[in-house]
Amino acid sequence: MRTALLLCLIFPAVACAQETPAPVQRAAETYLKALSVTGDDAGRELLLGGVTLDARLSGVDSWRIVSRDYVQKENGSLKTATTLMADLDKAGRRSLTELLKKGGGGDDMGVVELTREEAGRLLAPTKERNQAFLNTLPVLAHVARVGREVYWHPKNPVRPLLQQAGTNGTYDLELYHFTVESTEGPRRETRRWPLRIVRFTTSGGLDTGWKVLPASDWSPD
Repeated sequence: MRTALLLCLIFPAVACAQETPAPVQRAAETYLKALSVTGDDAGRELLLGGVTLDARLSGVDSWRIVSRDYVQKENGSLKTATTLMADLDKAGRRSLTELLKKGGGGDDMGVVELTREEAGRLLAPTKERNQAFLNTLPVLAHVARVGREVYWHPKNPVRPLLQQAGTNGTYDLELYHFTVESTEGPRRETRRWPLRIVRFTTSGGLDTGWKVLPASDWSPD
């Protein structure tokens, strides 16, 4: 065990990759090969929530997995998860309503100008709910992008996934985080970006299989 840990620290791109479960490594490589047109384009279907148009068109010239950064696992209550999400959404709608009232409402509403204190007051309920989610179910909150703007994006696949899972029973969530280096465009510019492989299962039989958490057209993070 100590030897494996030492090798992982000295040679993370090699040693850590060897410890990655084969299905996880296969999902990562299948998706990356689809992006670089060196594999079946069906690999894009591994994106959790389906393939958007921009995700269908995105690609890289070449790629390599630089490192496997961390693994996170969580078992939690579906009732707790859906309650936390509902509370956060309710707080968000309440803040939006306050903003609309501040601006006078209506489709022709101009730019809403708020003082720093007013903005803080309006966002406070959302921040409190964000923190409650992060403290209670940190891995699920991370995957759902709680506390980030993209949580509210309509293409966030985690929110409909939780709705599909229902409120009875428990869930298991596994997250494998990789760093990928790719070359792209006519200038073959180098870019490093996160690749997250996730699997969400429930005691009721829902199983997403190993999927790629999307971070393409709607979220660079």
